[in-house]
Amino acid sequence: MIELHGIRKVFNAGNPSEFTAINGANLQIAENQITVLKGPSGSGKTTLLSIVGCMSRPTAGRVHLNGREITSLPERFLTDIRRKTFGFIFQQPNLIKGISVLENVMLPAYPLGEKRSQLRIKALAGLDELNIGNKSHSNVEWLSGGEAQRASIVRALINNPSIIIADEPTAHLDSKLSYRFMEIIEKFKAEGKTVIITSHDPLVYDAAIVDRVITMRDGQIEV
Repeated sequence: MIELHGIRKVFNAGNPSEFTAINGANLQIAENQITVLKGPSGSGKTTLLSIVGCMSRPTAGRVHLNGREITSLPERFLTDIRRKTFGFIFQQPNLIKGISVLENVMLPAYPLGEKRSQLRIKALAGLDELNIGNKSHSNVEWLSGGEAQRASIVRALINNPSIIIADEPTAHLDSKLSYRFMEIIEKFKAEGKTVIITSHDPLVYDAAIVDRVITMRDGQIEV
């Protein structure tokens, strides 16, 4: 489904602060599996995840998605791929303060032109499924950490993406909520979605539902 060939990512190229975050990564990620990238801080896993999710371009190398080379596509096409193909769950929920949970969840779907009434029904159903429907009209700054993370999960799913990308999703969750998160991930897989997670949490990468664990160190994939 996703193929990375010779991926290299350099920051501040040509400057004294030049830093190579990814150095020649080759990787294939299978469809409808849960893949975890693990490794210490600074190993390059988050950078690699951002390249997989079309959030940044590699300095060198190629990325193929469903057989299509996407690395050289113009930004407007990458934006469309991000919106329709990927759902992103970040370490920090990144919800917009000052507006309701419901509005936060609905925001990513507005550019697709779906009727607001239908979108609202879908968003409320997602919030109910994760037991935060009663918070739908609350401003996000009133949520607990676990509630905010669950709201961000509903937001990530609003466009029914085929690939879920989660960057250190349990970093700010206690054990109980972390187990709950993995139950949600298992549900994604049962629905046919592909899940890619970065984590240094053994509760995540040792979970029985994980199909493959990839270890990174110093910008390279260990084999």
